[in-house]
Amino acid sequence: MAPCFSPYSVEKNPSVYDGYKFELPELYRRIAMEELGEDDLVREQSLTEMRQWIVNNPHIRKCRTDAKFLLRFLRFRRFSVPMACEALERYLVVRELYPSWFKHLDSNDPTMMEIFDNVPFSVLGFDSAGRMVGLCRFARYHDQKHQPFEDGKYMAIVMETLLEWEETQIGGCQVFMDWQGISVNNLEKWNTTDLRIMMDAFGHTYPLRYGDIFSAKLPKFGEPTMDTFVSFANPKMREKITCLSSITEFGQQFEPNMKPKEYGGTQDLHALNRAFRKRVEEQREITLGLDQMEIDIDYYASVWNKMGAEPDAVAAGAIFKRLEIN
Repeated sequence: MAPCFSPYSVEKNPSVYDGYKFELPELYRRIAMEELGEDDLVREQSLTEMRQWIVNNPHIRKCRTDAKFLLRFLRFRRFSVPMACEALERYLVVRELYPSWFKHLDSNDPTMMEIFDNVPFSVLGFDSAGRMVGLCRFARYHDQKHQPFEDGKYMAIVMETLLEWEETQIGGCQVFMDWQGISVNNLEKWNTTDLRIMMDAFGHTYPLRYGDIFSAKLPKFGEPTMDTFVSFANPKMREKITCLSSITEFGQQFEPNMKPKEYGGTQDLHALNRAFRKRVEEQREITLGLDQMEIDIDYYASVWNKMGAEPDAVAAGAIFKRLEIN
């Protein structure tokens, strides 16, 4: 009989068995094999190696070692164990360096509940290619009441929830960014440090595989802020961004069964938002349990600059100057 295993265990035991079985639809088994090089043998061997690495690493004191968590990083790095270990380290370091952004991720916190009620991010489901489809409507972030780290913490809760879904780990995501109705204050409250922390989280720290990223109706006053934000992205992410000048064109990019009513489709955003909010609440204890992980922050802080990414302002600026956006 397999021993009891908590989904957010922090015991550093490489031989622990958590009863993992690949139970996703055949689509994801095919994607895993063709795009990630994952099969049952590779998965088992890689998990064993990664768990052993965690045990041998003197700078990681406590860490989740269940399969679902470690597979986030192995799938992100196509089962290169050294690269997956490096990605895990980066994730653990960012959480410790910026605790106000990435720790105590409590969806029941009053401020988080306010942001969730405004629903700046919606999960539309999974498309025919197996990708999670997300819609971000930036005007739904409060332009003055909430600080950048609070908006960031909300998105951290969203990301942690999404990454507990193996469908997201394997299929990646497609993102739609709608800037309609955004105010100057929505952007001016973000300084360069805030923007870098957020892009580091989205582009480097959270092990999420990105597909297409569509952006529409960014006003001219928002271009400088977004140029700075995207300057912290890696080149591959920048190449995935397509800027569109109209909402009509934006709506045409949705797969028909993914398109919300607000963009001419049939999806009921209110029902989708309620379903995702329920999922967040169901996973609340798992998300909060991440705070049990511990690292030697003094050691990692000393090498953080080597793990960082420098901006490329010229390349980033070009993205948002492809079109004249009104």
